[in-house]
Amino acid sequence: MPIPNYLCHSNRGYFIAWQVDGFFFTEKGIEYLNDIIARITISLSDCQLDRLPYKPDMNEAEAHFYPKIHRLLEFQKAKSLQKKTHSPSRADSLGGKDYTFWAIKLYTEDLIRQFGEGTPVPYHLIADWAFNQFDDHKKGLSTVRAKVRSVWNWYDSKANWELPKDKRRFIMSRTDHIKKVHSNRRTATKNKIRAILDDMFVQEEIKMKNGKYKISAIAKLADIHRETVSEHLKEMGLI
Repeated sequence: MPIPNYLCHSNRGYFIAWQVDGFFFTEKGIEYLNDIIARITISLSDCQLDRLPYKPDMNEAEAHFYPKIHRLLEFQKAKSLQKKTHSPSRADSLGGKDYTFWAIKLYTEDLIRQFGEGTPVPYHLIADWAFNQFDDHKKGLSTVRAKVRSVWNWYDSKANWELPKDKRRFIMSRTDHIKKVHSNRRTATKNKIRAILDDMFVQEEIKMKNGKYKISAIAKLADIHRETVSEHLKEMGLI
């Protein structure tokens, strides 16, 4: 993520802003701008980011400035939303004749999975997708806008941005996934150390004459950092 050009702290939190070089008044320009906003939003989703619809009154005396105009290419490494379209079979199987509503609802659930349950999905991400998908809707974009508003309001005011229970068991929030990966990694490391401790052929190599373990020797055999070995041996009550 490029360094923000503007950073200011207030009693509401931190205000951050980027200056981007470009002409954003064409259809393509608006598409690029929305893509950047989406990348920033999902990259900082763990920070409970809110997009302000106005420029706040910020005290410049307390602000930090970074004098650079960023190019669009600098945002390419930021996380992007997965592009997904919804076939009629996926939406029609749930919604009968109202394909538009159920396509929007399914896309919103996709975003909830990406942001993590409990994290609000910005309205404009759903609306931009829906307007692009149904720009030729037979009843006009006002109908599409109403369906987007209906779906967004329901998840925001009633569902608290959580998926239905029958779908929740099949997904894992990004935070839970990270915790699980970290837990699995620690378990694998501990098992590797335990295997070396139980290996009868290396006892002389990993133990001193007084019976204490040689942390450096264990670390070398397990190809693990010395401090990590020490931490696990302490947890096992061996040092």
